Amino acid sequence: MTITANAGPYVSFGQAQYADYNPEAGPSLFFSGQGIMDPRMPFNYDPGQDFGAATCGWLGTTAITTLNITPPAASGVAISAAAATTGGTPVTLVSASSATTGVAVGISATNSNTGVNVTGLLALDAYTSVSGYVSNGTSGVAGNLLIITTSTTVLPIVVGMTLAGTGIPAGTTVTGYGPAIGTTASGTGFTGVYTVSGAPFAAGTSGAPITITGSQGSTVAGTDAVAACRLPFGSSGTIQMWNPQALSARAVSITPVSAAPSASITFTVSGYDIYGVPMTEVIPLTTGSTGGTAVNGKKAFKYIASVTPSGTQAVTFSVGTTNIFGLPLRSDTFGDVLIYYAASLNPVPIVSATGYVSAVTTPSTTTTGDVRGTYTNTPSIGANRFVVTQSPPLYNIGSVAGLFGVAQT
Repeated sequence: MTITANAGPYVSFGQAQYADYNPEAGPSLFFSGQGIMDPRMPFNYDPGQDFGAATCGWLGTTAITTLNITPPAASGVAISAAAATTGGTPVTLVSASSATTGVAVGISATNSNTGVNVTGLLALDAYTSVSGYVSNGTSGVAGNLLIITTSTTVLPIVVGMTLAGTGIPAGTTVTGYGPAIGTTASGTGFTGVYTVSGAPFAAGTSGAPITITGSQGSTVAGTDAVAACRLPFGSSGTIQMWNPQALSARAVSITPVSAAPSASITFTVSGYDIYGVPMTEVIPLTTGSTGGTAVNGKKAFKYIASVTPSGTQAVTFSVGTTNIFGLPLRSDTFGDVLIYYAASLNPVPIVSATGYVSAVTTPSTTTTGDVRGTYTNTPSIGANRFVVTQSPPLYNIGSVAGLFGVAQT
């Protein structure tokens, strides 16, 4: 059966006020749930679109789980090692992916505003390393089950990740969760069983597991890391839901490492948010900045294209990640979010608004805050579950700006 789509809205009535005509009245049930469609181009439904063209959305209408992550600890050198600056010349970004910082290098993503594919990006909270093997459930026999036997205590494996390792074909991705064969499939991204794409193959064995890396996105030009942050449904993948396990984004830090800046200087960070929308932030440092102390930005980036200093200084500066996390949907008050966090995989509710910053609702500039809002987590992050649920208020539900914030700058 093909997908049915029309303009709506739908009204389901089961019992009229004065006529008892429906003895079977009851709640309406929808297979696979229901949710909010993403109203933005290119993510929404386009009447007459090709079969398989993505129509994106969020699972649920209230208390929507928008983040469900176990992010790596912040690192002051995750994006660029300490170096002196040359005015107008971008700093040298890290050249190798790191399971410690979670940064993946050379990632390709699509600019959602233009549809143009961009290469060579750094993706934050997008890279991990595990130990395991691929089989059909029996060690050494070709199949499509990734069995993780040991996981590092950093970023978990996530559906949509591109895998690499000895014997793993190029382009193999994680497609879902598998049955419990030899270990428990918990769906947390750590030890367990996961399904992978492609023809059946064998890589590693239970007795000799291999190191397997996963990146949320690919280094192959033309691929789209933004699409890898969604879960497709159906044989053609038309319906795609934003994946709360893949949408971690953070503010950037600048640290004057060797000493305080010799003169006031700014760093212009250019990149993209979780949806592939371009964004820019200018982070200022003054001569009053303390050597060795990070200055944090306010906007949450998912992809970094460049970081450019305004001036030339012999003082060395590093660029890193912070514990300031972006909210995937716009939040106007602490009352429309529920935040859970603990130093374990069983988070508890956070009742204090400390660390919460609401969305910027004035026109965005290079110095304003995040257009959807942020939350600063505790410093000791790593193998700790961080879950956010959001309930868009009634006055925001009917517009793009209400759901996703004012336009990025």
